[in-house]
Amino acid sequence: MKSFLVLMCVSLLSPLAMAAVEAASEARGLYDSAHYSEAAKSFASLASVHPDDAAIQFNLANALLKSGRLGPAIAAYDRAFALDPRDADIRFNYAFALRRSGEDLVPPGIPNAAFWVFTIFSERELAGLHWLAAWIATLLGAFIFSSRNLNRRQALIPWAVGSAAAWAMLGAWWMGLRLVLPTDRGVIVSAHAELRHGPGPNFGVAFTIPEGRRVRVMGASGSWIEVGVMKEGARGWIEALAVERP
Repeated sequence: MKSFLVLMCVSLLSPLAMAAVEAASEARGLYDSAHYSEAAKSFASLASVHPDDAAIQFNLANALLKSGRLGPAIAAYDRAFALDPRDADIRFNYAFALRRSGEDLVPPGIPNAAFWVFTIFSERELAGLHWLAAWIATLLGAFIFSSRNLNRRQALIPWAVGSAAAWAMLGAWWMGLRLVLPTDRGVIVSAHAELRHGPGPNFGVAFTIPEGRRVRVMGASGSWIEVGVMKEGARGWIEALAVERP
């Protein structure tokens, strides 16, 4: 019976969906047979078509990590974590890969439990909850001011205050998350990336950034970008090809 239902579901899939299922199965087969580089290419093709699929990004990251490409793996883990921060496997592997680059997922001084709670929602989810609370508070406020029924107005005031407080709290939470995981972040994908004092090879080297380190992109000049290293706080210029934007 179960097999029959599975076949029925598969038969209802569009040709495009069936092709995606077959591609995912092929990529998984390559990974399971330890052909990690080929698996990474297959998962990368899938990710280009389904960029918002956390599972595909996670599988891509695993294949990249197994094939020795630490920087691109961390970039893929970053995308998976941003899409589904509550997934324990994504969080664990992301933290593991970052430690290999000499960085920690949890910022110094913040307890693991507090960071887990703080990042339990994705940025998109927090943004949605923030604007939902804003709309509720606005509608309740408008109804309170327009209603002539005193009892009804008094009954709605606590709800309006509560939704306004939730609006403010979620907004602060959203902004705090963007400070911890800024939208302008990138990942070093070059084995020996040289941070220079200016946008060009003629400028002196200030710092060599290990592969896999996260940076913030501050600006650009031709084929060079200005970055700030998130762990050390160093700032300078680096070739754009050395950074992948999650």
